[in-house]
Amino acid sequence: MHLLKSAMTLLVAAALSVAAGSGAYAQTSADITIMNGDRAIPATVVVPDGEGPFPAVVMNHGHGGGRQEGGGFERLANALAKAGLVTIRMDFAGTGDSKAPWTDQSLSSMISDSNASLAYLLANYPVDPDRLGVLGYSMGGRITLTIAQSPDSPYKAVGLLAPSANPGKGLVLLLAGSEAEADRLYAEAKSAKGYADYTTQYGQQQQLSLKWFDEVLASSPLDGISAYKGPMLVVHGDKDVTILPAENEAVVAAYPGASIVLVPDADHGYGFYSDQPEVSALVETSFADFFSTNLK
Repeated sequence: MHLLKSAMTLLVAAALSVAAGSGAYAQTSADITIMNGDRAIPATVVVPDGEGPFPAVVMNHGHGGGRQEGGGFERLANALAKAGLVTIRMDFAGTGDSKAPWTDQSLSSMISDSNASLAYLLANYPVDPDRLGVLGYSMGGRITLTIAQSPDSPYKAVGLLAPSANPGKGLVLLLAGSEAEADRLYAEAKSAKGYADYTTQYGQQQQLSLKWFDEVLASSPLDGISAYKGPMLVVHGDKDVTILPAENEAVVAAYPGASIVLVPDADHGYGFYSDQPEVSALVETSFADFFSTNLK
């Protein structure tokens, strides 16, 4: 996980339509493709009105959610653009528009794809490398916490929406629903085929590799979080039964500099997959205010 130090090939599938060298950008959304080794990463960049260099935020989605997250990540990116921030969000392997199989997904591959997306953003857009933030939702929060504590992390602000922050066995138990089912899935992943067939509570079919299980089980994203020194915001809902309040509070206990916003009537969908304008508005304004304040 050596940010920006790994060699990678970057391919633009679609770029912003701007006058070369003009420095002036309209608020524009562009779908792009980033090559991280042999893996093509579908991504979306949103650039605000005005002239750069801009602060920027990398957005990491939840388990199986994809870079749109039911339209919620698009609305959140637009809110950040209105606050003057560039964003990039990507589909991890097996999700959204990604052509990579689910078996390619692991904590290390998601971290690598997130870092490759930042590298692409810095190389191709008017972004200030000294004003970078990272945001993670659910599983994306686990990725974000891990990246933020890396010795070469460039991030100055961390936003977390209901982050998966407990030790990895707890995450596997949450997804499996019971210890017996977790053991069964892990045994299947250790079989000759190398993965377990898993159906989420939303009916998604996923093939979780042995590497996915081993890396998740070994992860404990709060153990080294003191290595991060910047501001942190944790946003969570009072009706979220997937990531419970205790897990969000554990982040603040491990990193006392973090602040919490409690969103009334929010379950784990946070208005991304439901029509809850008050929930959506509080999530969007909380992160827009946080990043615009801390990435001035």
